[in-house]
Amino acid sequence: MRRIDLTSAGFLLLEKRETPMHVGGINLFTLPDGASEHEFLGDLRELLRGTTAFRKPFGEYVVTGKTGLYWEKDEHIDLDYHVRHSALPAPGRYRELFALASRLHTTLLDRTRPLWELHLIEGLQNRQFAVYNKIHHAAIDGVGAMHLTRSMCSEVPDERIDYGPFSLEAYEIYKEMRFGSRQK
Repeated sequence: MRRIDLTSAGFLLLEKRETPMHVGGINLFTLPDGASEHEFLGDLRELLRGTTAFRKPFGEYVVTGKTGLYWEKDEHIDLDYHVRHSALPAPGRYRELFALASRLHTTLLDRTRPLWELHLIEGLQNRQFAVYNKIHHAAIDGVGAMHLTRSMCSEVPDERIDYGPFSLEAYEIYKEMRFGSRQK
């Protein structure tokens, strides 16, 4: 178990149904030329669900100890729960996307699981799809969220990334890109 720092513990302790303490973001992408949307997102979903080693705290859940809150490693993460696939109703405008994201954002994260969800959303116009992330503020801050988003994407359009953003591998690769080999 790892002790949760005071600021993050505050986000957990102050959370109520009326004041959720999670953050969310929507990223829009264009499908590769010739790709079937449903097949492409199905393959992406399976790639994300194939993660086995998680960066902290995305492989951990919250437990209450005698002296505070702690992150406990989750040995049995249910990636079918955490990585979801949704389809927008026609005509697939941003209005429908934002309505879905608003609905997804209103529910609190399950405290018995790692505090994140990732939703792959198909059905947007112009061969676009969306990725909606919901992460508890105890698990990530704004800068961390930007780094997480960046680790999901390649700077080379045709490069294939074979790891999920919550994986330990993504974190190690991102540290190398950002800090070079000096960061351990």
